[in-house]
Amino acid sequence: MRAIVGLFAVLTCAGLRAQPVLPATTQGDLAVKVRLTLSLARFTQWPIEPSTSDPVRLCVLHKAPEVLEAFRAQQAQSLNGRRLLVSDAAGPDGAACQVLFVHASGRPVPAWFEQTVRQSTLTVGDADGFLASGGMVELVAVNDAIRFDVNLAALRAARLTLSSQVLRLARRVRE
Repeated sequence: MRAIVGLFAVLTCAGLRAQPVLPATTQGDLAVKVRLTLSLARFTQWPIEPSTSDPVRLCVLHKAPEVLEAFRAQQAQSLNGRRLLVSDAAGPDGAACQVLFVHASGRPVPAWFEQTVRQSTLTVGDADGFLASGGMVELVAVNDAIRFDVNLAALRAARLTLSSQVLRLARRVRE
């Protein structure tokens, strides 16, 4: 229960209500997107929970180096007692991720989404139409705040479960 209350506090601070939280700058938005992605990962249940000694691999698909650096700045954090390991999705380890963040500057190909479903990878993106492309969570700027939409069909196909408390905070949930 404390974890759910903590998520609510983090998500509320991340601007899930349509109130200005941070200036609508690219850096401010990026910081919120990073925190929101990590919060969503904390409240995702995978079909097989790995041991706490295994790191959580978060991969970033991008063409803007500041996006990868913003995520790498969070590597000292832990996610549900597991060490966070951030890598570039374009690198050789891009396929073995539990979480994939797709920045609007990166362009995923359909094969990426097929692979993420097979490997139960949570996909979060901020490109317009990310859910329609097969993504699971799309981060959206609304009234100077970052909100999120959820594609339940994509989550289910990957055998992932997002906390019902998180789903209630979503702007839209698509079946």
